[in-house]
Amino acid sequence: MLKLFNSSQTKLAQAVTSLSRYEIGDREQEHFLNFLQNPDSRSLYHTNPRLVADQLQISERDTLKLLVVALKEGIMTLNWDIQCPMCQGVDFAATQLGKLRTFHICPVCHHKHESDADHQVRVTFSIDERLRSLPKEANDPEFRKQIDAKYGVVSGHRLLTLQIFRELFPRETIPPNESLLIRQVTILFTDLAGSTALYSQRGDSQAYSLVRQHFNLLFQIVDQHNGAVIKTIGDAIMASFTSPDDGLKAAITMQEAMQYFNQQFDSTDPQLILKIGIHAGACISVNLNERSDYFGTTVNTAARVEGLSQGNDIVFTESLLSHAQAIANAGNYYFQKSSVNLKGLSEPLTVFHMNISSIAHPLPSN
Repeated sequence: MLKLFNSSQTKLAQAVTSLSRYEIGDREQEHFLNFLQNPDSRSLYHTNPRLVADQLQISERDTLKLLVVALKEGIMTLNWDIQCPMCQGVDFAATQLGKLRTFHICPVCHHKHESDADHQVRVTFSIDERLRSLPKEANDPEFRKQIDAKYGVVSGHRLLTLQIFRELFPRETIPPNESLLIRQVTILFTDLAGSTALYSQRGDSQAYSLVRQHFNLLFQIVDQHNGAVIKTIGDAIMASFTSPDDGLKAAITMQEAMQYFNQQFDSTDPQLILKIGIHAGACISVNLNERSDYFGTTVNTAARVEGLSQGNDIVFTESLLSHAQAIANAGNYYFQKSSVNLKGLSEPLTVFHMNISSIAHPLPSN
């Protein structure tokens, strides 16, 4: 750990140690403290999370988790920066998701554009001024432009699909009657087949316990694959991913894990049979029941695609084919292509049924 020479550094170090309660290790804490004490203050003002990931030598996912818990502990502040698609200027005004609106007016060129959570809205973090007051030169647009060009930016949508952000900041939503444009999201729905028989034969208490265990397992898998559980509906979950590949990998892992999970039961006992449907496309992010949610045709289609699942399989649409490398790597599965007519859609939809083999794999590690 860095040797400290003044009270402000001591206060900062004490704040960083609070991250231990979120299972942030000593090594990550030390590297993070070093980063926060960087003499180049430009790195701490509206900093790109990918710069932090490079400095700490950890993944983008782990960096975002660290920054979110640091936000919870008052070490960092969160910025929802909006880049104008016309003049490329960046508006720094939004420090809360609730400050965003469906349409944004650039304060420089006054161009009105839709708030695009994939392209225009990005997240950055700054050190809390109570821990370190930054000089004026920390605000260096040219430096930020160089960093963004080198690393790329982290979209606002990416943070909305981070499970720990949704858990620690459940009320961080856009205002009612407003929405954010999502250019590309992968929506995954699951459900349990034959759950009525499960409750009847195992009894309510035991069946409920099993359903909770299955939820915990699915939540863990979604998080490991860079997604977030948006909500549960009875025995079902709805999850979102920014990457189709992550969504399909999560679905495959779920079915493999459920096979392993069912091995603990006698073969005559009712099994937990998981149904999964996935679809990718555009939608809007909205405030529903004071939580961030998704709305639109993509969501409705994903729900109906899940309804095509018979259990122990994955049904996904053609929208995933060109994106999901997991399809090419799915050696334990076979595919069946079909065209279906779904309620609410004017044209037939091409879907693929992926059936799981009899090979069971170990449960995913934490």
